[in-house]
Amino acid sequence: MIKNLAIFILSLIAAACSPRQDSDQETINKDDAFRASIKTGAFVKLSTGYTYYEFANPAADTLLVMVHGFSVPSYIWDSTFNAAVKRGYATLRYDTYGRGYSDNPDVVYDVALFSQQLSELLDSLHINRPANLMGLSDGGRTITAFAFQYPQRVRYLIYVDAAGFENLPPKDSTASLMVTEEEIHAFKQSERYQTMASGQLGDFLDSTRFRGWDKKYQEVMKYKGFVRALISTNKHRSNLENEHRRIAASGIPVIAFWGEHDKVVKLEDIRANLVDRLPDAELFVIPKAGHLPHMEQAAMFNSILFDQVICCER
Repeated sequence: MIKNLAIFILSLIAAACSPRQDSDQETINKDDAFRASIKTGAFVKLSTGYTYYEFANPAADTLLVMVHGFSVPSYIWDSTFNAAVKRGYATLRYDTYGRGYSDNPDVVYDVALFSQQLSELLDSLHINRPANLMGLSDGGRTITAFAFQYPQRVRYLIYVDAAGFENLPPKDSTASLMVTEEEIHAFKQSERYQTMASGQLGDFLDSTRFRGWDKKYQEVMKYKGFVRALISTNKHRSNLENEHRRIAASGIPVIAFWGEHDKVVKLEDIRANLVDRLPDAELFVIPKAGHLPHMEQAAMFNSILFDQVICCER
């Protein structure tokens, strides 16, 4: 299940098998000068570091919060964010720790960290009304943890090709909590590291319309601490079955979008768990789309999202 993520983990273990010259791409510190150079959005200092965010139409009644996935930061929401802003919704997106413009602290990257970051961000922006939470891929894990902790802060829970429904093996209790320099060095020598940018094109069924997507990702890889954050996130994945069942019992409406041809989080692999844990979830399968249906089939996705879901009380 979630084979690409499993392959990522295996590559960390096998990375040192074929030594090569370390081609470390991480050259940029996210310091005050770096933050001053960013001309979009804004930064807020939270308990674990600075968080980058964009918040449009803050006075609007209906709020949509977008949480990105494993490694591509909040620009992955461009098409949905812009559509929501154009429709007049209060719309918030941000970079999670270790990704994009937000800080890359040397901490344990788990769902508790990401849920806390989201809670603190909403508090810092004085957002008290319930939000429509959207979680893409690994962002699905974040919004699950958040809804489990703060059900009163959620209006709709909207999964987009979400991680978190897989059955994970028991954790190794002897493994180090923190990421070692040896792990980082080994991964930066691996073939996986060399092809991370080009590999982003595999998220699409047809990447023809998304030329330059891999080049944009190369910029993300330049920030110091990026690889450490990814390794830590993989080390600290946890089963979320209990959280899903509590969400179902809470009565929070759940929507799930899935690209019909997603090869990253295959619907056929997790459908049984999705239906079992969240039996009232409404599922929309988007045809002719891979892992990013909100991009490949933006018109269809937006029509469902805005005209059938968050527009209407249920």
